Amino acid sequence: MKTLHILSVLTLVFTLATTNAQKVKKYKIWVTLVNQEEIKGTLFAADEDTLVILGEDLTQIKFTPGNIREIKLRRVGKGGKGAWIGAVSGALVLGVAGLASGDDGWVPAEAVAVGGAFFGGSIGAVAGALIASSRERYIINGDRNTYNSLLPMLQKYASKESI
Repeated sequence: MKTLHILSVLTLVFTLATTNAQKVKKYKIWVTLVNQEEIKGTLFAADEDTLVILGEDLTQIKFTPGNIREIKLRRVGKGGKGAWIGAVSGALVLGVAGLASGDDGWVPAEAVAVGGAFFGGSIGAVAGALIASSRERYIINGDRNTYNSLLPMLQKYASKESI
């Protein structure tokens, strides 16, 4: 019986420890160079002299601020979260509207509510995913001062603290 209490306490401690652990948010990045070449990957690190991204094959690609024309960022999974929010919102709004419309003699209000919830959820999911998957765009044009003004934000979004 004593071991059961100890196991229960350990389970509680490990559960609390894992739920309080901070999850690292990854950011997809599209870097357009001054020669119009676009390279995409995951933002890894940034400092005054170098921007580092992880390419699709997980190799580190380094850029100097003078070679960067434009940076586009989007948090990984943001589109999925937007789709869920849109689906729930759309289903709730059209479901309640269908229920509030009442019986029209042919179709009961509950059936209209279910149809409205399904239709609203579908439309809301598509709209939410489109809205949330937009990219933040920053124009650098090879200017080190513009890059340095964005540096605190890039470092906040980067997976690694420093290079």
